[in-house]
Amino acid sequence: MKYKLLLIFVISFGINAIEISDYEARYSFESDEINIEGIRKFSKNDNGYSLGFKAKNLLASMSFESRFFIKNSKIISKDYIIKVKPKFVNRDQEIIYNYENQTLSSIGRDSWNVPLNADIESVDPLSAQIQIRLNLLQGMNEFSLKLLEVKNGKIQDNFYKIIRNESCVLSGNNYECVVLKRFREKENRETLYYLIPDIDYMFLKIIDTGPERNQKLELLEILSLG
Repeated sequence: MKYKLLLIFVISFGINAIEISDYEARYSFESDEINIEGIRKFSKNDNGYSLGFKAKNLLASMSFESRFFIKNSKIISKDYIIKVKPKFVNRDQEIIYNYENQTLSSIGRDSWNVPLNADIESVDPLSAQIQIRLNLLQGMNEFSLKLLEVKNGKIQDNFYKIIRNESCVLSGNNYECVVLKRFREKENRETLYYLIPDIDYMFLKIIDTGPERNQKLELLEILSLG
């Protein structure tokens, strides 16, 4: 019995101790509307964690930021902020998780207010990427996440599965990548994630293709790590 209790303690401690190092990296973002380069930054502070992407060129500026807590390797969302100003349209939005009032609300281009079920561990499009890395670091090859739809506040199940390994190159160095595929029910859309296990499953590429849009995010250079 003592051995079993010790084993449970060691396993639990190992899961809780999983962490992702702070990093700053340069990424390119390509879509049907725009091609731009920017900086992604993941950091920890006294108020939790944040993951953001900021980019700017002559025609556009964009900023995405997710702020959240991590407890027992699970994301607890706080807010998600979008600021996009291409020459032809403004795209600002702020989504706030209010656990005291049990509401999930959005202001900006897409405004809505829905009840918040604190028992449902939902993630936004950015914090989902940290949860993916945490899951892979725990040895999961297949899992699901409840992803927030920023347009209307609905929570949708997304399913993920490693489908293959593939050789990748970053800054002239060869890495073995895993390719993770996202599945969504009743949606003709494919999202592939290329991650590098040797760098705590950092995202090398995200390729999203579908009838409504095509997007690609790709790591160009790691500026700082840890």
